[in-house]
Amino acid sequence: MERADSLLGPIIKNIGIEERVKFAEIKKKWKTIFNEPLSHHMSPYTFSNGELLLNVDSPVWLQELKFYKEDILKKLYSYGVRTVRFRLGKVSPKENTVAVKKRQKDLSLNAEELSFIEQTITSLDDEPLKAIVKTSIEKAIKRGRTKIRGL
Repeated sequence: MERADSLLGPIIKNIGIEERVKFAEIKKKWKTIFNEPLSHHMSPYTFSNGELLLNVDSPVWLQELKFYKEDILKKLYSYGVRTVRFRLGKVSPKENTVAVKKRQKDLSLNAEELSFIEQTITSLDDEPLKAIVKTSIEKAIKRGRTKIRGL
């Protein structure tokens, strides 16, 4: 008896789908290969001729990931990845967006944050605009994108 992978390997290689099989494995194991937050800000897009193209969700993360390029390559080397490129694009870990929305609902604003929001929108006369600005500031505070939270 021989192991199935020793028989399938040459067949997969001969029919030219070796990289597609490796790419599918990378996508399947993505969250185990890379921990959070990396796995939430980048995802595999294409794999061809040993080059893996990764979608990255923001310019800030794109710049940050360039510093970790060698570490990323080391983790992916066993999958046949020899080079890696980054591009801005859609990253699709749905659980990340669900987790963010859940955290937003769970977070309540403290008195200081509510006061800051009220002071900021007081000078606005346009009620629809005031509502939009208020909601935007609340979301920014809850996501931790401002320095208000934690004061």
